[in-house]
Amino acid sequence: MGVIHAATEKSFKENKDFKQRPSWHDPEMVLRLPECMLRRMNQKVQDNRDNLFPALLAILLPYASGTQAAMVYSNAFNEPMGTTYPEWSSSSITYSNKINPPGSGSLPAPMVTNTNSANHAQQFLGLFGGPPIGVPTDPGWNRTRVDQTVSLSLSNLPPHRALHLSFDLYIIRSWDGDSPAYGPDRFILSMANGPTLLDTTFSNNPKTNSDGSFQSYPAPNSAPWTGALSTGTLGYDRFFRDAIYRLNYTFPHATNRVKINFTSSLFEGRGSADEAWGLDNVIVSTVTGAD
Repeated sequence: MGVIHAATEKSFKENKDFKQRPSWHDPEMVLRLPECMLRRMNQKVQDNRDNLFPALLAILLPYASGTQAAMVYSNAFNEPMGTTYPEWSSSSITYSNKINPPGSGSLPAPMVTNTNSANHAQQFLGLFGGPPIGVPTDPGWNRTRVDQTVSLSLSNLPPHRALHLSFDLYIIRSWDGDSPAYGPDRFILSMANGPTLLDTTFSNNPKTNSDGSFQSYPAPNSAPWTGALSTGTLGYDRFFRDAIYRLNYTFPHATNRVKINFTSSLFEGRGSADEAWGLDNVIVSTVTGAD
């Protein structure tokens, strides 16, 4: 699939605050940074204490003197419910359980479509997470790990030296984070033949005392919903609710095609009616200009 949404190239060097290449040791330069950028820097510092340089690079690269960014893909998935998108695909769904049934196996790749939130407030891409594996009478019921990868494939990208990716991740219903009994429930963001940008756990389970359901995002042993943009806004499950996380990454990239993988690895195997996820407001931009 080629580029399906192009935007007018924007040159950040036209911004009067960035006419000269900044010195990151100059406190006056920091004071001139836009307020929105300072907020993002502060959040990234809190979220990435153990990996600070890449976190700051993801924010500062698009603003560097001589840098230009051009949006090449944007999708809010607002078409009629059930719309398919040829640039999006799913892997087969694999499941594993030492107890049989249900045992281990795979299911055909499902079709990727948009859907409506439970309260009809938001359309997005999903639901993902797989169907129920087995039935409640199976000896291994509720003890199955289920993996699914949803991919965005873009080609015919213009020349560039990096890509910037932003998206909203919807964590829906009873994700259990790092719970020893009901987890871990993981989400991984990676590039095919490229870097892994995120490998973490999320939790909507507030029973941390009994279930140990802390999450690894943005740091190990974080409370459920830490770092979320909003919670309980999509109308799912009054107890576990839902959470929206707005994620941004900039990473080196120079070829004319990219495959971005969004992967879940969920424990229990009770299907998307129990643990699910979705994507929204996906934007990909190329970054060119100064080295």
